[in-house]
Amino acid sequence: MKQIEELVCLEMRLDFGKIKAVPLVVSGRFLVHQGPMRQLSLKATSRLSFISIYLHLFNDLLILSSKNTSRFRVMDYAALASHVHVERLNTEVLGLPPDSFLLHLSQSHTGQPTAMILVAHTSSDKEVWMKALSSKR
Repeated sequence: MKQIEELVCLEMRLDFGKIKAVPLVVSGRFLVHQGPMRQLSLKATSRLSFISIYLHLFNDLLILSSKNTSRFRVMDYAALASHVHVERLNTEVLGLPPDSFLLHLSQSHTGQPTAMILVAHTSSDKEVWMKALSSKR
C-alpha cells in the first residue's frame, strides 16, 4: 500500500509536457531508486558543461527529468532491461570526471536511440546507479 501511495505522489509531481505521459500506478510497478545526477553537455565552444538531471528508476521503467522546485519535468523515458544499458568509461583517457558513465537508451519514448554521459556525485553513488540500471528484472 505504501508503494502505491509513493507512486501516486510522484505521478502528481511529474510534468510530461508534450511527451506522451506514462501512468506510474501500474500493477507490479515499484520505485527502485531515484536521485540527482549531472549530464555532460558539450557547448558549441567545445567546452564541457553539466546539466542537472533527475533519475527515477522503477523495476520496469526509467524516467529522466529536470527538477524545478517540487515538480519534475520529464525529458525522456525508456523501458528497463530491454532498452536501458550502462557502460563504464575510461574517464582518465577521455578527460572526463572520474564518476562518469555512459547511459544508453536503445529506444526511448521517441523510438530513437539516445546516449548520454552521466556524472554521479560520488564514486559510491556511481556504483549504486550502475548496478541498479544494469540489473535484469
